[in-house]
Amino acid sequence: MSIRRFFLGLAAALLVAGPAPGADDLDAQVQAMVQAARQMDYQGVLVHGMPVGVESMRFYHAGNADGSYRERLVMLTGPARELVRDADSVRRYHPDSGRVVVGPRRTGTGIFRLAPEDLERVRAHYRIESGPSGRVAGREARAIEFRAGDDQRFTYRIWRDLATNLPLQTEILDSDGHVQETFMFATVETGVRPRAADLKMRVPDGLPEVRRQRLAEGDRPAILESLYLPAGFRLKASFKGPDGGGGRHYFYSDGLATLSVFLAPGEGQGADGDDDRDILQRGALRACSLSREGYRVTVLGELPGAVLRRIANSLEGAEEGGSE
Repeated sequence: MSIRRFFLGLAAALLVAGPAPGADDLDAQVQAMVQAARQMDYQGVLVHGMPVGVESMRFYHAGNADGSYRERLVMLTGPARELVRDADSVRRYHPDSGRVVVGPRRTGTGIFRLAPEDLERVRAHYRIESGPSGRVAGREARAIEFRAGDDQRFTYRIWRDLATNLPLQTEILDSDGHVQETFMFATVETGVRPRAADLKMRVPDGLPEVRRQRLAEGDRPAILESLYLPAGFRLKASFKGPDGGGGRHYFYSDGLATLSVFLAPGEGQGADGDDDRDILQRGALRACSLSREGYRVTVLGELPGAVLRRIANSLEGAEEGGSE
């Protein structure tokens, strides 16, 4: 191939792709995705892919111009789980539990967890860049990449529908660029409001409901005083366990990545040092557990394994706490 032909082909490719968007354009596109994920009406089949397997689910979302919404997720594979949520609350059903758990909503929507109030914090810890173009669910799309600014978190690649700005696919990538987890629409219909019946949870009659109550602000046991948090992570919510047995759940986020610390009374579950420090992995999630100060502690996060281990080790008081 001649040099002249090569450069003609390169110029043609650039004309098709268009110029790379600037920072202001990318910010506008991210904000448009946040708005579309909340305010649009859409429904379809979602596929959740991990190295260990694939699961699929039916998803319904009814949005409103003020940003309020209602959505329902119905698992199509595995146990017949369901979830219904709006901007403030979430209801979960798992057939093995024989009950419906009701609690406050934590963050984002079902397909895009970034909330408008977290965007500035995300910018501080991720580089927002334009990604590749392609097709998702039969629609032309272009990715926006939230590249990790350090080794404390993963990179997120979000594919945006060029016609509607709806987020169609999320990929979570490690520092080597390997995809850890994918969440994507296989089929999607936009602009058609789901029926009221499709937004209502369908469970057997007579199931009990249990509620997860928020903990009072500042209700943190001493064990968490030494908790290490990567820069940018903040406490977003804290809950009492639904069983009334003294369990607690502390939920942290940097706006994209999430971290949960579960505390359960440790009576009969081993003494301090009776740990399972092996890092368990499922997709992008890592988990480990340990016993400390009368609690059985489980740490679960969408974080690299070394970071999760550092968080767990910090509960021995060996790390300095702090998030900013």
